[in-house]
Amino acid sequence: MKLSVKAGILKELVSRSIKGASQNKLIPLTSLMAIQLKDGKLTLITTDASNYLYVAQDNVAGEDFYVVVHVEQFSKLIGKMTCDNIELELTKSVLVVKGNGEYKIELPLDENGDFIKFPDPVGELDEGEDVDLVDIKTILNSIKPALAVTMEVPVYTRYYFGERVVGTDSYKMASLNRCVMGNEPLLISPETMELLDVMTCETIQFHQNDSVIIFTSPDCIVYGHKMDGVEDYPIDAINELVDEQFGSSCKIDRNALLAVLDRISLFVGQYDNKCISLTFTEEGINISSKASTGIEMIKYLESDNFKPFTCNVDIVVFVQQLKACALDTVQIEYGNENTLKWVDGDITQVMALFSEETE
Repeated sequence: MKLSVKAGILKELVSRSIKGASQNKLIPLTSLMAIQLKDGKLTLITTDASNYLYVAQDNVAGEDFYVVVHVEQFSKLIGKMTCDNIELELTKSVLVVKGNGEYKIELPLDENGDFIKFPDPVGELDEGEDVDLVDIKTILNSIKPALAVTMEVPVYTRYYFGERVVGTDSYKMASLNRCVMGNEPLLISPETMELLDVMTCETIQFHQNDSVIIFTSPDCIVYGHKMDGVEDYPIDAINELVDEQFGSSCKIDRNALLAVLDRISLFVGQYDNKCISLTFTEEGINISSKASTGIEMIKYLESDNFKPFTCNVDIVVFVQQLKACALDTVQIEYGNENTLKWVDGDITQVMALFSEETE
């Protein structure tokens, strides 16, 4: 068996495909890649043992071909090729790669000494539901920073999809305020969502059954699982916080605010618990370090129903959420004793304030 493909096409497929291989040394399958040419469609498959990523290219000439290789060696070799075409030929014991030179890659074998057959969990699919790729990109850019990164509350490490898309770690939260997919609430792992960043088509199809979720497009498939715990997700409490009304609001230049916070951060001491003070005045926000060794004002672009207000926030969380905003102008809502809110188009973000106890 052999196939010949343009080097640029194979390089692009491999660079996308390796994002699906976690290369966990305890799970050998995660360090492998399947390469298949069938009916003129070249497909590469990788996995992290839970999610499967398929990337494909149509109209590749050649006879049907199938081989499983080690991800690391194969991807590095293909990435270093400078030739126009690459030929893959499967012999009895090795894969011969011909490009700038000729390279023989030892192939992994199963316990019986046979070539490995990679799992292929995606079967026949019914018609799916359209999902806009731009919504996926928005979720990855704006909701992802609010997710928990530790497992104290496992559901907080996952994306909640329902009437809105939500991420939270209990101290900060972000919400895309519309339904993106599905009729029933579900939790999706960050690993599955991250693979959707490999998608390139503007519209993708979403398929689901009792436990499996599959995203498809002509050149990519992401296979994953619904995560447990959706019934434990505190969506009602989160909805109340996201929809909470605030007495006052202002609009601020996001980049200018980030620049101020960058300077103030130099004066946040080791024992300040990352705490800074925000004082809303008639002209703008006074931002200061806890010991007031750094103080700077940023003026409002607009102000509505101003009332004096002072609060303490975590500067690291504040910066993370500001960086997650897509617009240059951010609307900050203030005046409630426990939270700040800012609105960025369809995205609402909420941050818990420091109380005397948390300080």
